[in-house]
Amino acid sequence: MDGGLREIARASEVSHALSPDLLPAGSAVLVACSGGADSTALAAALTARAGDLSLRVVLGHVDHALRADSPQDADRVAKLAALLEVPFHSARLGSLREEIRALGLEAAAREARYEALANLAREAGCDRIATAHTRRDQAETILLRLARGAGPGALAGIRQDRVLTSGVRLVRPLLDVPREATEALCERLCLRFSRDPHNSDPQRARARLRAVWPVLLEALGPRLEQALAGSARIAADEDALLQTLASEALREAEVPGGLDALALARLPPALARRCLLAASAGVLRPERSHLEQMVGLLEKPRAAMDVPGGRFLVVSGVLRIEDRAGCARQESSGPSRAGAK
Repeated sequence: MDGGLREIARASEVSHALSPDLLPAGSAVLVACSGGADSTALAAALTARAGDLSLRVVLGHVDHALRADSPQDADRVAKLAALLEVPFHSARLGSLREEIRALGLEAAAREARYEALANLAREAGCDRIATAHTRRDQAETILLRLARGAGPGALAGIRQDRVLTSGVRLVRPLLDVPREATEALCERLCLRFSRDPHNSDPQRARARLRAVWPVLLEALGPRLEQALAGSARIAADEDALLQTLASEALREAEVPGGLDALALARLPPALARRCLLAASAGVLRPERSHLEQMVGLLEKPRAAMDVPGGRFLVVSGVLRIEDRAGCARQESSGPSRAGAK
């Protein structure tokens, strides 16, 4: 990128969103770049600010192999990396047929993508991954989760900063940036970007929501996106408090073989539900209705409930979390960030 284009990128709204809190000096950052406008703009802005922020920037691309022409996106990102004069790493996923059957297309692709990105980050010597989720992505996520009856953790939306199971930190510096800003930066820099046809596939709820977005703005007001993103920030703060309380309650409820079911039953319902969710994280995938029913069963000396991934089991007042094979988790985990992405 020449000096003039670099200055354009540095002066952009995208660039101004790059916070040292998420991107501290000395970090090595793998930019997850699909080739779309948002990630292309993030890559350009981060590269332009790398010297100011004392960052090492690498571009990473994951080909989901879900489209015949998907290799073209990888080629586009490789050319972008060459233009920006930064290293490029890529991975192509194998078949996700079984995962899609179990989780659905979007969830299966997301889990596989983050696992691949974590591998690329380790390969490139990066300590964090930056994705280009924007304020529109956040607003869409909140509306979709509301429609599904999500709990407070899920309504915190897309998290700005979290640690993946691999230990690599995942950051989203553009959550307060409108999508219009990323497209405008690409246009000013004359950077070509791709448009994923899955984003307009009417079989996907998010695509259907995007199709009616102008109608929602007209019906509910032009600041709908900002309002939903602001609500997500408030929910995230309150969710963090609930997580802390759940962690303390789980430690106090630990008994040999599991958790004191009566101690959990005496908690306020919201805290009891979060404790069940936290205790089962990584083993079970309970829905809101499962958690509500299970809270009502905690006072029984013996009870069982099958949920996706295994079951909750109360025996002689002790709550056990069992996977499908009947293996029990003996120790409670840290509180789960419900609905975290």
